Amino acid sequence: MSEEIKYIVGELNKAPYNRNYNLITFDGLTPEQLLQVLNDVFAEIDSKNRLDIREEEPEQMAVRMLGMLRILKYKPPDENLGNFRRDLVFGESHVIYPILHWLLERMDELKKRAYLAKYLVKLEVPSEILGDADVADVFAKYEEMINQFKVIHREHENLRNSGYSTNELRKDIEAMEEERDLVLKRIERMKLKVEGTPNTEAMLASAKALRMEREKQKELMSQQGDLKGAITVTEQRISRLQGQLRDIRKAGVGASPEVLLQRLEEDVNVNSYIVKDKLPKELASKRQYVATLQRVVNEPALGPPEMENLNQKIRALQSEINNLNEARMKEVEEDESPESKVGKLSFFRQNAAMISRKKEQSAEKVSELRNEIAAIQEDMREKQEHLKQYSGEQVLRGEEFKHYVHKLRGKSSVYKMKKAQLAELRAEHGVLSRTEEILKAKDAQIDEQLSTMENQMGISGFRNTQDTMEKVSSMKAEVDERKGKTLEEMSKMVMELNHKISERKARLAPILKELRPLRQRAKDTTIDHSEKKHAYDSVAAGLETNMARLEQEVKGLRDEIVKLESECHLLEAEKEIFFYRQDQANNEIKLYLSNDPQDKKRSMREQLMSHISEQEKLGRQLREEQKTVKDSLQTSAKQLSIWQDVVKIMEVKRQCLEAARNSGTLMRNSGGEALVL
Repeated sequence: MSEEIKYIVGELNKAPYNRNYNLITFDGLTPEQLLQVLNDVFAEIDSKNRLDIREEEPEQMAVRMLGMLRILKYKPPDENLGNFRRDLVFGESHVIYPILHWLLERMDELKKRAYLAKYLVKLEVPSEILGDADVADVFAKYEEMINQFKVIHREHENLRNSGYSTNELRKDIEAMEEERDLVLKRIERMKLKVEGTPNTEAMLASAKALRMEREKQKELMSQQGDLKGAITVTEQRISRLQGQLRDIRKAGVGASPEVLLQRLEEDVNVNSYIVKDKLPKELASKRQYVATLQRVVNEPALGPPEMENLNQKIRALQSEINNLNEARMKEVEEDESPESKVGKLSFFRQNAAMISRKKEQSAEKVSELRNEIAAIQEDMREKQEHLKQYSGEQVLRGEEFKHYVHKLRGKSSVYKMKKAQLAELRAEHGVLSRTEEILKAKDAQIDEQLSTMENQMGISGFRNTQDTMEKVSSMKAEVDERKGKTLEEMSKMVMELNHKISERKARLAPILKELRPLRQRAKDTTIDHSEKKHAYDSVAAGLETNMARLEQEVKGLRDEIVKLESECHLLEAEKEIFFYRQDQANNEIKLYLSNDPQDKKRSMREQLMSHISEQEKLGRQLREEQKTVKDSLQTSAKQLSIWQDVVKIMEVKRQCLEAARNSGTLMRNSGGEALVL
């Protein structure tokens, strides 16, 4: 029961009730106040219950509350419903507390149930009234509308739970319709352009094939981008793991077994102190506090005199404790001599108390830091999980990011240098290849010319034979000459090469001198450009985000302004109505308080009272007439039956007379005919 009361008090202290109860004040509520609290909870579920129970009859209140509990499907724990109704009317706490606990636990569910009960609880129509065909048709339509409401409400709940908004769907539909209209217009324009063009089908097929190829190209480009992103993520992960490995290695530098054992011993000492000393003390204090609260809860509610007596006892005990502490301090000061053992003990006690306080503070600080570390790690884990949904891996930060940027800059500079060297080599290779091709072409032309001249002179093959002989002789001469000229040629070639190199160096020296600062400047400019571009992109993205957020806020504020303006107009209209009624009430009061009988007759109260008296007179007259009619009903019914019998007798006499007349006429007619014969 105590947990139930705590929960009820906690919920009633929250919005929208804001009662500021505690266990004692809530337990001291009167039955009437408990019923008012229960009624306020009912009013929060269904606004039609918002009233003061003092202005309502107890029978009506009991019927209304029991009907509300029946709609909300509350099952009373007591099987005897008569006792439950009686205790509910009397405001017994053992009945109202479970109802309040049950209502406050299921507030959202019960609000929905009360809303649906307005439309789904069927009216009770007696069977004899349902025998009427019109009433039966209306009741059948009523049941059909209830079923339609169930279906529509179910669809509405499904749409609300699906996450789609009607405004968003409406906007999407409007955008799609506009896009469809634009596409149709473009199709019409293209058809008009293509009507007079020959080979239309072939061109359309080619355009379709081109579009498909472009779509394939886009898909390939997107795949390429995904692969590049995956490569980048993998490189980031590798660099992050390498950074972690470096940190672990740094942490392991200089870590000997003795140092590790010392750290572990410190951790064990701290944990053992927390487990053996700190936590048992905290647990004992918590248990003592709980026992105190339990004792307070179990005790009956205290009134103001008892609270005053307890406060006086507390003040007396505090003063006694202060006196004892002062006496103890005086004794300690008197015994604080160098020869006194008590003074030494007090000194050691003070030191021990200070050390224990410092120890407790350190343990509390350690526990707070551990809790903070655990909270930070949990927060970091959540953010990493949230980040993985977007990027797939963690983002580098701090020293890892700086190391990665530095490494990337080094690789970029090496790449640019290698790329420049490769471009120079490719250009030189192109020049040499072209020179070789030109020389080969010239050699082939000269060979063809010599072959033609030999054929014309009739000595074909002479050149080859002469070449062979010259080669043999030249080979010998060359061998002889090489021995003497090799050194000279080599020395000349070296001198020429040195001369050319010195010339080239002298020619390139000023250019290289100018180029070095330009290269460094270009490198710095490239780095500065990349950094500023990155900063610009981040600022632009932030500005776009802020712009979108501000647009949403402006839109929301405009909607709120429109809503507030409509509410203002509504309130102004209500204010005018209120002022009109207030004026009418003031006039009524003036007329009623006036000494002039004519003014009193013109007042609404006098008119209503006169109308009420007239209606009462009319009611009395009608009741008297009803009594008279009831008294004369039996006599009138007897007279009515007598008159009906008289009417029947007269009708029979009339029929007899008519029959007699008819028979006399026939007899006269038959006698006349006999005389004629």
